[in-house]
Amino acid sequence: MGEFVDAIRVHTPGNAFEAVLLAAVLLIAFLAFRRVAGLATGVMAAGIGLGAFVQIGHPSIPMAIALAGLLLARSAPATGRTHSWLPFARQLAAVFAGFILYEIARFNVVAERAPAVRNATRVVDFEKALGSFFEPDLQRVLTSTGWLTHTFNAFYSHGFLAVVAGAILWLYFASPERYRLYRNALGLSTVLAIVLIAFFPTAPPRLFPALGIEDTVVQLGREHSFANEYAAIPSLHVGWLSLTGYVLALPYSRWRFWAIALLPGLAMQTTVIVTGNHYWIDGVIGTLISVGPALALRHWRPLSALPRRAQSWLASHRPGPAGARRVQLTVLTLGGLFLYLGVAQFVRPGFTDFWGYLFFQVGATVFLLVAGEFVFSREGGLSGLTHIIAIVCSFADVLGTDGNLYARIDEYDKITHFMGTAAITAGIYDILHALSIRRGSTRPAVERLYLAVAIGIAAGIAWEVYEYLGDRVFHTTRTQGRWDTFNDLVSDTLGAFTLGMLLWWQERTSAAPVPSEEAYVPPPGGG
Repeated sequence: MGEFVDAIRVHTPGNAFEAVLLAAVLLIAFLAFRRVAGLATGVMAAGIGLGAFVQIGHPSIPMAIALAGLLLARSAPATGRTHSWLPFARQLAAVFAGFILYEIARFNVVAERAPAVRNATRVVDFEKALGSFFEPDLQRVLTSTGWLTHTFNAFYSHGFLAVVAGAILWLYFASPERYRLYRNALGLSTVLAIVLIAFFPTAPPRLFPALGIEDTVVQLGREHSFANEYAAIPSLHVGWLSLTGYVLALPYSRWRFWAIALLPGLAMQTTVIVTGNHYWIDGVIGTLISVGPALALRHWRPLSALPRRAQSWLASHRPGPAGARRVQLTVLTLGGLFLYLGVAQFVRPGFTDFWGYLFFQVGATVFLLVAGEFVFSREGGLSGLTHIIAIVCSFADVLGTDGNLYARIDEYDKITHFMGTAAITAGIYDILHALSIRRGSTRPAVERLYLAVAIGIAAGIAWEVYEYLGDRVFHTTRTQGRWDTFNDLVSDTLGAFTLGMLLWWQERTSAAPVPSEEAYVPPPGGG
């Protein structure tokens, strides 16, 4: 984490021309997106562009955002209607959070040089066995002139994220269905990439002098900035641009489809080889883990393998739009945390003594939250607050255990006790609320509050008993004396009361009868 923070830089325009260009591009982005989706969206689009420039010091991403806005404005002229900026902000936050987690993971998955060189040797030997080790020859042919080398360097350093950023914004407004496919495939590819980097660190050609391949970026007087020098496999530069081409090509057929689908990936494949950053096989693997998930998401129908009775039940209990968004949020966030625990245990066995407990806890949390949305779909499902507090609590517990925060910060244990009991109380309150709707109960909401809080506090007491018995029987040293136990129970009680009161207040002040603001339609027969 510290290395990631140290890598953050603040850049400003280097000269007057760059400052004027940046200002013009940001103004275009603001005006275009304001025309498409309103003032707030225009401000956010310009803000993204400015933030990208401040971080990377190059106007490529602001230019891509402005171009996406112009294309949208041209195809969807202003009609006077306004769009809600909040869904757009949520999507931006989700994409940005995913990218930050990926960068943090790359900074923390760093290999030694020796195994990375050994793996690079294996890659080269494999290519030679196929008679396809052409990287040195291709570089010599395409770097014979300075301007061409500069072009490849610029595309490698700045074209990659610019294309992805522009595609994300354009797809969100132009084709929401393809945007969701693109976003989800990007997320899955990052997880697969981290696994490959951890298990098969590989030195790129530029760090393997025996190959005779030059580092064209350094050769022209610039410096590299890499989170992990030994992450040649996979090439997400190639993979993500191949995914971009595939998603953008979906509405077309025949030669137009193949031209749009193949051109971005092939251009980047050539670029990463010419600049000395990847072998050709890196790009193939990057494409497989990027386009592969998109193909699976489009064509795989896992529910079709279930018995017909199960399919019928799921179809009749499918969550509404709000519930589906909550399920998606929980599966993406806690599913990633669940996968992190599995990969961490595989890469570094015994990285924490509580791995099994954490693995089961996160998996059970995902199952219970998703099951709650399906079982109580007709009553509106669980509240967003319940999902959020459960997600935050799970991340706090896992990261606190992995980073030894419980030992380093005295109050950390009390914070997780507060959130854990709050999550249990919130879930119980939602269930009681849904059951009251299902049964047509007229009992006051305050009774649900008292019962949910009581169950939450009881769960906290049960946990303290479990810790005490664990110390006595298995010598786990989880309890720190009576005073610590008393403080834990105080934190549990505060968490139960706080979340119970929040949900009670939310129910009292909401105009709709259910947490998701979806109308409840009683099933036939009054059931």
